Amino acid sequence: MHVDSSDSLQLHKVVVVGHVDHGKSTLLGRILLECGRVPEDRIAHVQKICSDKSLQFEPAFLFDALQEEQEQGISIDTTRVNFEFEGHKFILIDAPGHLEFLKNMTSGASEADLGILVVDCNQGVRSQTERHLKILNMLGVRRVIVALNKVDQINYDQTIFEEVCAKTREIIEQQEIICEQIVPISALAGENITNATSKLEWYVGKPLLGTLTDVAQKLNNIKKDDQPFRMLLQDVYRFEGDRLFAGRIVSGSIKKGSEIFFSPSGKISRVESIEKYLETDVQSAKSGESIALRLTEQVFVERGEVISLLDNAPEVDTEFRGKLAWLSAHSYSPETEYMLKMGTTEVPCRVEVIDAATQQKQLASAENLINGGFADVIIKTSKPIAFDRAATGAIVEKFVVCTAYDTAAAGVVDNRPVRVERSLKVNPNLRHELGYVERARYEGLNKHRGSVLWMTGLSGSGKSSLAKELEKALFEKNCRVVVLDGDNLRFGLCADLGFTPEDRSENIRRIAHTAKLFLDTGYIVVTACISPYARDRELAREIIGAQDFNELFVFCPLEECQRRDPKGLYSKASAGQISAVTGFDSPYQAPQRPAVRLDSSKMTVAQEVQAVIELLSHHEVLPLEKALTNDLPEVINASGLRSLQAIND
Repeated sequence: MHVDSSDSLQLHKVVVVGHVDHGKSTLLGRILLECGRVPEDRIAHVQKICSDKSLQFEPAFLFDALQEEQEQGISIDTTRVNFEFEGHKFILIDAPGHLEFLKNMTSGASEADLGILVVDCNQGVRSQTERHLKILNMLGVRRVIVALNKVDQINYDQTIFEEVCAKTREIIEQQEIICEQIVPISALAGENITNATSKLEWYVGKPLLGTLTDVAQKLNNIKKDDQPFRMLLQDVYRFEGDRLFAGRIVSGSIKKGSEIFFSPSGKISRVESIEKYLETDVQSAKSGESIALRLTEQVFVERGEVISLLDNAPEVDTEFRGKLAWLSAHSYSPETEYMLKMGTTEVPCRVEVIDAATQQKQLASAENLINGGFADVIIKTSKPIAFDRAATGAIVEKFVVCTAYDTAAAGVVDNRPVRVERSLKVNPNLRHELGYVERARYEGLNKHRGSVLWMTGLSGSGKSSLAKELEKALFEKNCRVVVLDGDNLRFGLCADLGFTPEDRSENIRRIAHTAKLFLDTGYIVVTACISPYARDRELAREIIGAQDFNELFVFCPLEECQRRDPKGLYSKASAGQISAVTGFDSPYQAPQRPAVRLDSSKMTVAQEVQAVIELLSHHEVLPLEKALTNDLPEVINASGLRSLQAIND
């Protein structure tokens, strides 16, 4: 065995799980022995303990750290082993097998990227093992190696081994976990741990640690460099007028000069420098590092934001579907307001237990959700938060639910959405009529192309004000222009809709189809509606057509929108008189790469109008005109045009 102790070794955290008495601690103690990690005096101490108790030498006692654990013969808390093997550095985390210690086990497993499942050949997979697999799945540990222990007690019988293998694989796959390999071992005798044994001539795989290094290498090849960049904002430090945005990178990497996006606030800036402790002129940083960012333009954000690159931000919402394990001795209560902790975010929440099939509330079964129980839930937060889903490959997906005095549950965001998309099926007896005047002829008559300017932004950001002035400016240029104002449409076309997420989506769908009708007659269509959900704006883009859809993000910091409060919505929401106010207690998913981003807290309406006119000229909707003024900040747009930039706070 070659041991490399250099700092360049790849580090892997591996949680070891399994039913009580299946041999986890014995296996870990044996690994310590095999890797030469146990001092001679420690071995002698354990030998004396075993002799005094008239026991066979037990490697588990090398691992169990507490005298109480040795007296009871069980592992109570999580304990860690560090060792190196064949060019890899490992931290093995021993997780308790007893139901009472699931909370400890959850704490250990949350840091791991691989699991070793220890299964007794005689007993097979037991109920506790299934629970542990569920928790591993929820905490993002989706690959395991099975150590089929005590193979000496079945006389190294291949038939029995294969029968247990088949059942074990089936149960693992039911939990949507990948079973990398099943390795027969005897932890007590030290067989097939680091070296093969002649007693298992029928086994063609590598010993356990050889298998572990192979899987570790596979993880190296698919690991976090390919994941989207995520940095959890820990705090903002101020030094002599500068601000440093400090936190830990949990996936991906960042380079000096990168444009970054803050969620849920939707603010953007650029990395001027990366600060690391005792390092200078840092050009990049990667997953696992704690850093501070100095930005070219200051933004006002607080702890709890998730920092990403501009083109791959996390989701923002006030509710999500999840899977959780209940860890508290106090049973779940649907009436209790809990505290959700995800990353560095802490926000009050409600927990609704649902039926996995129907997605309906299950109050009867919820009453039985106690320590060790599992449930599908909907988490509803008091304000918007940022998170990922496992399918995205990012890891801002794990959460805990707390009371004032206790950690009540731990879980993971489910890939399935809370809301089922409305099915819109066209009646097969309908047909799309053709033969009307073609759009190109209208555009020839109008002397400009048709286009849709889709404004999105918080209430109070200035969408309606901009729409009115833009309509006037285009009208004065002899353009055919129409404004579809969200509030106005709710007096008629959308008067039957409320402000639930489903109704908001339907509102956007109707507006998009209306805009498409005007577009087909060569109009420039200006829509002014909050349209808070990214998926709804994408649907609008599909309905209208990507080539004609220009997303205009009228950005304004929430605090400034609250100060303006033209409709009195924020003050009413603060007083508890109304709810579902976007950006306050209802989510707003800010565009990551709009056609143009206009900061109404820094730009005049005239400057905003000119920015949009230049965008239309750039896309040849209007004849190209010389800019009226040259005092505008630069605006980033999706096509790469940088004639005007709106800097945000």
